[in-house]
Amino acid sequence: MAEMAAKLDQSLRETQELHSAKSRAQAETAVLSQKLEEAESQLSQLNKAKLILSRSLEEVKASMEDESRVRAELQEENRNLQAELEQLREQVSLIKACSSKMWGPHINFYAPQLYRQVLL
Repeated sequence: MAEMAAKLDQSLRETQELHSAKSRAQAETAVLSQKLEEAESQLSQLNKAKLILSRSLEEVKASMEDESRVRAELQEENRNLQAELEQLREQVSLIKACSSKMWGPHINFYAPQLYRQVLL
């Protein structure tokens, strides 16, 4: 009988230890579940931020491409205008040279009229 009582006490202690271990495991599971939910929430927020930043990056890239295209067009136009200006300067220089030979000392009087005719 004493042996049975000892076995019963031992079983009760083991049952209590198992219940205690189960309670600790359940508490730890609750804490870990809470941490997992928080981590998933942070992950969701980070994914949203990543999406926003990706869209912003694409907009900036598109804007930079547009600006680069416009800049290249303006540079080309500037080169063309510079070449045209150089041609006009050469023409004016040629006209001055020809005019001075033709008109001699009277060139200062007729020059403005000649330049207007050439430019129109």
